Amino acid sequence: MRVESYIFALLVSANAFAQTFSLEAGGNYFFGDLRREIHLSPYGGVGFEYGLSEWHSGYIQGSYSYLFLKKNEDFHGLHQFVGRAGVGFFEYFGVGVSLAGVRGRDKTSQAKNYMLASSESEFGWDFRFKIWYLVLYYDIIWTAPKNSHLLQLGASFSTPNL
Repeated sequence: MRVESYIFALLVSANAFAQTFSLEAGGNYFFGDLRREIHLSPYGGVGFEYGLSEWHSGYIQGSYSYLFLKKNEDFHGLHQFVGRAGVGFFEYFGVGVSLAGVRGRDKTSQAKNYMLASSESEFGWDFRFKIWYLVLYYDIIWTAPKNSHLLQLGASFSTPNL
C-alpha cells in the first residue's frame, strides 16, 4: 500500500473522534537546495483536533500539493502528500511527527530511472503555529544526505465536528 493510502485512512478514521474539523489552503515554501529546484506552489489540506486537557490538544493534518520543477524536463511535476500528527499547547503551538510522500509524474521513458518516478516517503518533525485563521507548519524531513525543510503557510477554516 502506498503512503497516500495510509494518510487517507488515518484522516478518515480520525474524523470519528475529532472535536474540530478544518479545511486549509496556502502555499509551500522550500529551503536550501529544494528552493532552487521547486517553484512556490499551493497546497490544500484537512485537519482534525482533539481536546486532551485545558492546555493541550491533539491534531492530525494532511495536505496535498502539486509541485512544479524549475529545471528538470523529465518530469511535469511532483505530487506531494504530507501527513502530520502532534500535540498542541495553549491552542497556538504544536509539535509532532510528519510523513512526507513524493511521487513523480514522468514525462519521458528515461524518467523511470529516477527514484522519484517510483515513489519516495520520509518521516520527520513538524512544528505548528496557529492563531485565528492563520496556520503555519514547519517540517524537517529526514532525507539523505541532508534534511529537507518545508514551510507551509495558509488559512484554516475550522468548524466543530457534527
